[in-house]
Amino acid sequence: MRAINWVLLSAILFFMGTPMPASALTFSNLGARVGPKTVSSGGRVEFFIGMQSPEAVSNVTITFEVRPYTISGGISPSVVHKQVLTGQNFSAGQTKEFSRVYTIPPELVTGDYLWMTKATNAAGTVVYFQAGRVVDNYTFHVNGAPVRRYRRGINLMDLGNAGGVLPGTYGTTYSKPTLASLQYLKSLGHDVVRIPFIWERIQPDLNKGLDTNYKNLLLQTLIDANTAGLKVIVDMHNYGRYTSLSGVKRAFGEPGGPTKEQYAQAWSLIASAIKADARAYSAVYAYDIMNEPHDLPHTEGTLSNAVSISSFESSLEGWVAQSSEVIGRESRNGQGSMKITGAAVTGDNKVFGARLYSSTKSTSITNGRTFQVKVFVPTTTPGSVRARMVMSSMDWSTNFFSDEFPITKGIESRVYFNPDEALWASYKVIGIQFIVDGTNGSAPHVFYVDQVSQGTRTGEIKPAQQWELYSQEVVNKLRTTNNDSMLIMVEGYSWSSAELWPKSHPRKWITDSYNNIMYHAHIYMDALDDPEYPDDGGGKYRSHHDVYLAEARKKGHASVGAYTVARVKPFTDWVAAQGTQGFIGEYGWPSTQMHPNDKGAWEADGEEFLGFLDSIGMGATMWTSGSWEKLPACNILNAYELEPVFNRLSQAYVLERHLGNP
Repeated sequence: MRAINWVLLSAILFFMGTPMPASALTFSNLGARVGPKTVSSGGRVEFFIGMQSPEAVSNVTITFEVRPYTISGGISPSVVHKQVLTGQNFSAGQTKEFSRVYTIPPELVTGDYLWMTKATNAAGTVVYFQAGRVVDNYTFHVNGAPVRRYRRGINLMDLGNAGGVLPGTYGTTYSKPTLASLQYLKSLGHDVVRIPFIWERIQPDLNKGLDTNYKNLLLQTLIDANTAGLKVIVDMHNYGRYTSLSGVKRAFGEPGGPTKEQYAQAWSLIASAIKADARAYSAVYAYDIMNEPHDLPHTEGTLSNAVSISSFESSLEGWVAQSSEVIGRESRNGQGSMKITGAAVTGDNKVFGARLYSSTKSTSITNGRTFQVKVFVPTTTPGSVRARMVMSSMDWSTNFFSDEFPITKGIESRVYFNPDEALWASYKVIGIQFIVDGTNGSAPHVFYVDQVSQGTRTGEIKPAQQWELYSQEVVNKLRTTNNDSMLIMVEGYSWSSAELWPKSHPRKWITDSYNNIMYHAHIYMDALDDPEYPDDGGGKYRSHHDVYLAEARKKGHASVGAYTVARVKPFTDWVAAQGTQGFIGEYGWPSTQMHPNDKGAWEADGEEFLGFLDSIGMGATMWTSGSWEKLPACNILNAYELEPVFNRLSQAYVLERHLGNP
């Protein structure tokens, strides 16, 4: 360890030691230094600090953090680097010197940073020492990656309010943001607003023109935003659906639903109308082409050159129970069938099934890459049912599963499995499993397998792929027909869930001639895995903070904010791995005005979450605000009361500490 003249340093450097009231023990700061003062990506910066304990103390944890700071003295809550030393012991009056080295990663942006040091007991409940200020001996400058540019703001729900009330009445079921409201948000530091609109209101009939009145409300909102100096995300808030003039709502990919071409034509008309007004077009930050597509149909496709593996016309053909199930053969609906009967149990994720050993009856990849199983679940089986196939080792210890297929009881269904070619060499046991949730144990669990086949499958479109095809069609239309280079935001399947994003979309899918795509996800903090609260989640916040904190701790996180960061990282990590752009278009938490018993706990979680987004340079718009006094509605997540009240609710102060860097 490099020797330091602590007497000299202590004479010229700032001293800092902050004990918690619970302890009289306070370490002395004997000085610190950082070198070099300027470092580039790939270089090393060294930090030295000395501290002295006046008393004997054991099992001390010392934490070193690197954080960004501003010239004005603001230290970011975001941590870009952290090192922890545990089990440190001090005798009375002992001085210890510590040195840390940080190698600047290539992604760290150009800026100013400082080292912070904290010494605590092992539990972290008592602080013996804290050091770290915006002064020379703690700070250094990085010549790194270009500064990240990102926008921050809020959703304004006015034009999209009461989306299920069609066409709705302006001034009663929906409104528009006022110029004064937009100017107010700009004055508080916001630089972008997300403006949801309803497809059926702007285009009441597919393949027809736009409704003049609603179109003009959208255009005037954009013009007012331009006057206020705000950028706008123009958001079609329809969930991958369209309701016809006759009142029938149909999803993308559903028979009779809107086609890819109709969807793209709608966006072409909207973008043309916006581009025709220079003031409106100047306000646009991005076209958000669809909010939260979900539950789209699955196009099954065709299994050709099928070879029967098991038909159960005369026997079970070697199939056996995977565990304690009872397996039998019977004739059902005029065909042979394997009947699987499981015990009456209660709870979720109960798995029942059967398997076929290759030593009894083997399969071969030469028969085709895809298995197809025809199944039937009677309505007497309690709970909701999913089914999947499995390929495994002979001892059933290593398993590879198909997608899970939701089963409608009382209707014949099909389950498919397309195992990777590499699996066939070692894993030749196949099986079928039924997964039951919400079962109450009122009856045994009965499942039928009517046919197991193998062949070549073509024409399948999974639900997430439906959305990928539709979104690509809009991008193509805007880039070719409209010749519009505007940033296009593309949300993800399954409610645009950040947590589920890589499962829905293993890789980025949009091809864009202008290379100007930003993928867009949503995340809320009210995540529960508790049957007592089956209708929570997705921003409802039906319970109080302590319930969600218990859930976070059950999952191994110290706070709801930390749990939310862990849940958003599947998306943010995906964005980084795919080398693309990302945005969080919806997040939010209740105000203390709406949840007074939570006493501001949500704000600490919001700080932690937004601090993480700051650290990776990702933009975001909070859900939500709007001209609620003009509408028959309020919202638990409302962060601002706009004209004429102009009032900031509790979340607003957190948002304004984490503004954009446009």
